[in-house]
Amino acid sequence: MDDLPFSSQASPVVRKVAEALANAFLAGESTPGAMRERGIRALGRSWPWLMPLILRLHSELGSENVWQSGQRDAMIALILAFPAFRAAFATPGEMPRIRGYFPFHARMDAPPTVLAGLDLPLLATPGDLADWLGVSPGMLDWFANTTGRDNGVGKLAHYHATWIEKKRGGLRLIEAPKERLRAIQRRILREILDGVPTHPAAYGCVPGHSVLDNATLHAGSSLLLKLDLRDFFVSIRSARVHALFRTLGYPWATARYLTGLTTHCTPLQVLRDVPHEEYPSPEERQRRRVWARQFMERHLPQGAPTSPALSNLCAWRLDVRLSGAARECQSRYSRYVDDMVFSCADGNPVRGRRILNMVQDIILEEGFSPNWRKTRILPSGTSQRITGLVVNQHPNPPRREYDILKAILTNCRRYGATSQNRRGLPDFQAHLSGRIGWFRQIHPQHGARLLALFGQIDWQNGA
Repeated sequence: MDDLPFSSQASPVVRKVAEALANAFLAGESTPGAMRERGIRALGRSWPWLMPLILRLHSELGSENVWQSGQRDAMIALILAFPAFRAAFATPGEMPRIRGYFPFHARMDAPPTVLAGLDLPLLATPGDLADWLGVSPGMLDWFANTTGRDNGVGKLAHYHATWIEKKRGGLRLIEAPKERLRAIQRRILREILDGVPTHPAAYGCVPGHSVLDNATLHAGSSLLLKLDLRDFFVSIRSARVHALFRTLGYPWATARYLTGLTTHCTPLQVLRDVPHEEYPSPEERQRRRVWARQFMERHLPQGAPTSPALSNLCAWRLDVRLSGAARECQSRYSRYVDDMVFSCADGNPVRGRRILNMVQDIILEEGFSPNWRKTRILPSGTSQRITGLVVNQHPNPPRREYDILKAILTNCRRYGATSQNRRGLPDFQAHLSGRIGWFRQIHPQHGARLLALFGQIDWQNGA
């Protein structure tokens, strides 16, 4: 036991004195004289070891004008390890006691050097966060739900949950925040997250980047390697999000509330409603239950405005490692949300398999799961598609999609728009306008032709 650090053996009484003394030292200027004054007020008298302890703290922690709140744990450990402080508790009747208490208020720490200069709101305490968001502390507790209680479904729930069938099989759970929480999340996105730079390889949901930019990076490559991350948002748990806010300088308690406001634990009732076939096999029912169970832990909800930005920032280390692997293999790498692409000028499939073996290990080590069924190695002789665009030579929408939209617009002109609105969309005109806008961005000539057809539709009759 003698070789263990004293801090791990300290009694509750000794630790309590050390913590209160650290609070006193952190409560103002870090000059030795000012620290000694606060130490005397805390202890009720001047102990002979007080000034040597202060000088030791300066030697170990530096001599800044104001101590950083993040140094509290290190300061407590140094106080507990100081021999003269420990010896003061040897005589029961003469042990140090705390006579004056200094409350500990965490302060914003400086972000890492690479993020220096960020103009982030100063939110040192949960109270500061509540004031910044314009809510009461009680409402902040309710929205953040840091206790982990199940708000269930209905009026008390903070999210609308919807199960959606994917085109190629499987399910997606959309968890969209209700109006008040959505407004809170949008402010966090606009004033905190949008100012934090993402990795250059991240293209999805990044201001100034688009599907076209991502596709252009890999256009005309001899070999493409495509991977997909399984359940991307759900796999980013609250611990990652909390670590991100701590990295930005927010104290532990503030980061905890910011994490609660931007992550979600899916209610059990929503998981019970997971769709399945009318007569599923017991194996299929069990498989879906196991899959849905991962939503019971706090995760990034797909549908929250903050989730795309948080996912990009939480995947920074993944992007760093995969970019390094790409450089090692003389290839290019990008990630569009959960779709990852590697492109090589060399069309040798052996290179593609080498990259695949490297990146799959990295993905698993970083806590994500590859979707093995969507992994593809595509030479130039095949149709190379990235996020819906054909990139064999230069980014282009698939010809079939252009032909389908052109036929819909032609029929709208001939027979009326209602005849083509087979899905009963509430604003079919806006829907078609959005699809045309996408074509105009990717292929201006095709977009101009579609826009001309759109202008010939009589929307007043049969819209």
